[in-house]
Amino acid sequence: MDQRASHYYDTKPAQPKRRFLIKLNIRGQFLEFASSSGVFSKDKVDLGTIVLIDSLELPDSGEVLDMGCGYGAIGIAIAKLYPAIKVTMVDVNPAAVKLVRENIERNDVKNAEVLHSDLYSLLGGRSFDAIVSNPPLAAGYKTIFPMIEGAFGHLREGGFLQIVLRKGVNAIPRKMEDVFQNVTTVSKKSGYRVFRSFKNAPGNAKIRDQHD
Repeated sequence: MDQRASHYYDTKPAQPKRRFLIKLNIRGQFLEFASSSGVFSKDKVDLGTIVLIDSLELPDSGEVLDMGCGYGAIGIAIAKLYPAIKVTMVDVNPAAVKLVRENIERNDVKNAEVLHSDLYSLLGGRSFDAIVSNPPLAAGYKTIFPMIEGAFGHLREGGFLQIVLRKGVNAIPRKMEDVFQNVTTVSKKSGYRVFRSFKNAPGNAKIRDQHD
């Protein structure tokens, strides 16, 4: 792992030195997030995260996993927007996990939990209706590819993996297609694209889309 990646995607990041309070209004929900140095996008919710949340179409109930959750913007937003969904958030960075616990309380979320886990290592045989992620590109494919591979075994039949990427990152949707045998672009906005792969695509159709 290079020095640039280790500042937030690390099991032992440097101790946070500054704290921030981030406010977000998304789909009519007003949210607040405590953040600090040592986590990704420490002083604002990054645009990719917002594009991902806006693109989500989730069932009224079920279970969702936010993989690499940072301080919890995606998972907590889902929990507020879909109060009957149980949200599990996971991050390898203990500083991020501590912030998520604080942010769950700050936003009065009752249907969410956070685990300090390296990818799926503490999830055992649990399965989900959806897995969502703004993946840590700085951590490299050696982290992101196992995340995609592991998602297949942790999704229920008909469930999906949905991730957001900057335009031009093409190896990741290709990997999604290799693993799931389908991938489609569900949103394009401001230089970001959101990709989705189903575990057994609806109607058993093999979905393809243009990644370039």
